[in-house]
Amino acid sequence: MTFFGDGARERPVFPVREQQLFGYEGRPWTGPPSDHIVPALLPWTVPLGRSEHAIVALRLIEVWPEAMTLVLGVYSRDAMEGGPPIAHRRIPDYRSLLVGVLFPDGRRASSETISVPTAGQPDEPVLRVTGGSGTQFHQEHHVFVWPLPAAGPLEIIVQWLERDIPETHTEFDGARLGAAARDAGELWPGLPRRPGNGVAMRQITGSDWGGERTPAQLPQRQPRPGPGTEPAG
Repeated sequence: MTFFGDGARERPVFPVREQQLFGYEGRPWTGPPSDHIVPALLPWTVPLGRSEHAIVALRLIEVWPEAMTLVLGVYSRDAMEGGPPIAHRRIPDYRSLLVGVLFPDGRRASSETISVPTAGQPDEPVLRVTGGSGTQFHQEHHVFVWPLPAAGPLEIIVQWLERDIPETHTEFDGARLGAAARDAGELWPGLPRRPGNGVAMRQITGSDWGGERTPAQLPQRQPRPGPGTEPAG
C-alpha cells in the first residue's frame, strides 16, 4: 500500500488554449479583435490633462471596425506607487486617475466602475482599461471603447485629483473615427468558425500524464431530483 494510493481518477473539463485560430466571433463589445484585424491608426497626439507634476496625453487611437482603443501616456514627476494609475474599481476612487468618454448622443462610459465582458450585446457603451506598463514615472494605458461614435463631437474626459488635474474635457470629431474604421483590415478572411458552442474544452484523463491524449469528452448532465424525492442509491 502506498501513501498516495494508485489508479487513474476522473479529470475535470476546462478551457484550453487554442491550437489554431478560428474565425472572428463577431462580438465587438468584448475587446479589441487584434487576432483577426489590423486597426487603422489615427495619430492624434494631444494633452488631455496637465498639472505642475503630471501629464495625461492621448498618443494615438487604434480604430477597429466597430470600436476603438485609446492609447494614453501618463507622465508624473513624482513616482507613481501602488499599481497602474488607471484601474477599474468596485468602489470608485475619485482621487485616482479617471478616464471617460461622452458620445455625441449623450451616452457615456468611464473607468469609475468595473467593466466585465458580456455574452450579449450591452445596452450602454463599454469602456475597459488594461493595466499600465512602463516605469514609475511613465505608464502607458490602452483604453478600449465600444461602439464607435456617430458623426458629431466626441469628448474624452480625464481627472486626476491626486496629481491636481481637474476634470478636463477634450473634443474630437467622431466622423473621422467612423471614416478611419473603413481602413481596418482583416488578416485571415475565410477562417472556419469554431465548432460546438464556441468554447474550446477538453477533459484531462490519466493518459494525459504520460500517455497518448484522448479526444475531449463532455460529461453528461445528471437530472436533479425533484422536491420530496430521494436520490437513487
